[in-house]
Amino acid sequence: MQQVTRKKLGAGVGLTCVTTPKFKRAVLRAALLLPLGGPDAALRACLPHVLRRGTVRLPDLRALGAALDELYGARIEATVRKEGETLVIGFLSDVIDEAYAPGADGLTGKVAKLLADLLYDPYVAEGAFSTDYTGGERDNLLDRIAAQKNDPRAYAPKRLTEIMCKNEPYGASALGTADQAKNITANKLYAAYQRALSEAQIELFYCGTLSADKVEALFAPVLPERKAQGVYVPRAEIVAAPVGDAREVVEEEKVGQGKLSLGFRTGGNCMTGGDPLAYWVFQVLYGGSTSSKLFLNVREKKSLCYYASAQFVSLKGVMLVNSGIENDAFETARDEILHQLQLCKDGDISPDEIESARKTLTGSWRAMLDEPMQLERYWLVQAIAGTLCTPEERIEALKAVTRDKVVAAAQATALDTVYFMKGVGQ
Repeated sequence: MQQVTRKKLGAGVGLTCVTTPKFKRAVLRAALLLPLGGPDAALRACLPHVLRRGTVRLPDLRALGAALDELYGARIEATVRKEGETLVIGFLSDVIDEAYAPGADGLTGKVAKLLADLLYDPYVAEGAFSTDYTGGERDNLLDRIAAQKNDPRAYAPKRLTEIMCKNEPYGASALGTADQAKNITANKLYAAYQRALSEAQIELFYCGTLSADKVEALFAPVLPERKAQGVYVPRAEIVAAPVGDAREVVEEEKVGQGKLSLGFRTGGNCMTGGDPLAYWVFQVLYGGSTSSKLFLNVREKKSLCYYASAQFVSLKGVMLVNSGIENDAFETARDEILHQLQLCKDGDISPDEIESARKTLTGSWRAMLDEPMQLERYWLVQAIAGTLCTPEERIEALKAVTRDKVVAAAQATALDTVYFMKGVGQ
């Protein structure tokens, strides 16, 4: 049995604690939540990697590695994520749960202190970050930005959202742009760090055997006092319907297989509005499983694509359909994907399809209860949305999703943008 507790530890500081004896390793997270995009985008993407290089007490990777070894081989990784229109940067850690390690009393508190040191007491030289550390991580960031094109299957939906949400924060990349990254210096990065500390909402997470009160007692002393004024409050610009006619963009890239991505507005269905549960059921039966309409018809029966799937971005209120096709199948595949959507809108949805989708969602959400890293992501999204709904509560609420609600979700869906990455000779 998992006990979930949400606490406010100070101005703009939240803690989500999942107390459970189920796992042998505890998971902790310390993250800054900031607006996506903007002039500091690349600086903020670079920041946690530079912070991870050392603290005042542990000034380099060797010293930091030795300290982690002493903490029963704890791991701490820098993270940069895009969750809806919120940028999440910081650190994610896992360590053996002290309840399962003889003589490890106080281990969790030591990891919490190290996370706080990385965030608030980083290694600096002459009033700024180390030039060597900054230069190395700037180059790594440039490599990550350039490498995005190396995975066409992931790059196509990225380009789709850039085009579809050009005038919305969601169109921005979590990594920023190459031009921004090239201009990163130690002084600029340190200034951006100070801005981020004052502006960010701080989200802490713990999953392990300790009670919420004990976890709060571990984090509270290592967190500096903050002023509430100017702290970022996560939000998303929900655009319920496309503005104007659907757009179609074709770009040529040196890829062996064409990539077709379609972006839809969900009529306002999202984590904070509409009927998200009904929309999840619709998304799964439309293109979210191997029994979905897209998989069975577009891929299997008509052989129009190598893969076809739909994703509901619940924090933003958009649905993305992604597929891999031959170049000459573009129009036929596009039309069939839209035809399957129209069938859903027309009510061509059987009770078996709804039940299959319900089972798929139930299985997926139950699986999260067995994976602490998935629970970390789940509760981060909940914190950003300002909700407190457990996976078990979601599963129970699925029972109330009717066929009429699923059809209504389909009918609320409107095509915004079609993006085709056309393969050319490599």
